[in-house]
Amino acid sequence: MESSLDLRVQKSYDALITALLDLLKEKSLDKITVNELCQKARIRRPTFYKHFNDKYDFFNFTAQSLQEHYIAKVEEKTDDTHPVRYFITLFQTMLDAIDEYQKVLLPLKIDGTSFSIFETVDNKLNQQLEKRLRHFYDMGYQLPTNVDFSLQVLLGAFKQAAFWWLKNQETLSKKDVIDEMNKTLRWFFNMQY
Repeated sequence: MESSLDLRVQKSYDALITALLDLLKEKSLDKITVNELCQKARIRRPTFYKHFNDKYDFFNFTAQSLQEHYIAKVEEKTDDTHPVRYFITLFQTMLDAIDEYQKVLLPLKIDGTSFSIFETVDNKLNQQLEKRLRHFYDMGYQLPTNVDFSLQVLLGAFKQAAFWWLKNQETLSKKDVIDEMNKTLRWFFNMQY
């Protein structure tokens, strides 16, 4: 979220996001009404519609806001001079977010509405991976192929490994998946340590 937002607007956004995440633990997005969301957040409907077209627009905003929050955490706590350490921190943070919000994520259906939600997730992750891949490439790190193709490989690996862990978490720990991704990233960047 923008740091230059008016404090009242920021508080309204925070209240709406909290309300939406709470409601999504109880029911699907399709069953949540804007009235219910506004009531839980203690926000007036006109205030909601001043900023968002509908609940789906707000859901996309929420997904983007949460991603920006987690990406900022990665940026402040990780080493941007070493690709494996950076990308493993990003992957671990991604798994932590999935773990925290899985009660919200699991009920989502992949239909016309939620597809755009997953595109939003892809776009943010894609932008971050591309930014960092180009950064490491410019620092002289070798990639197995060009930056654009390497980006697609990493994006696919991150998403697929995260979904795989989510489906198999009773038999596969988060640490195990992170260790496997660490090995994969070391191989990808041709690093033995």
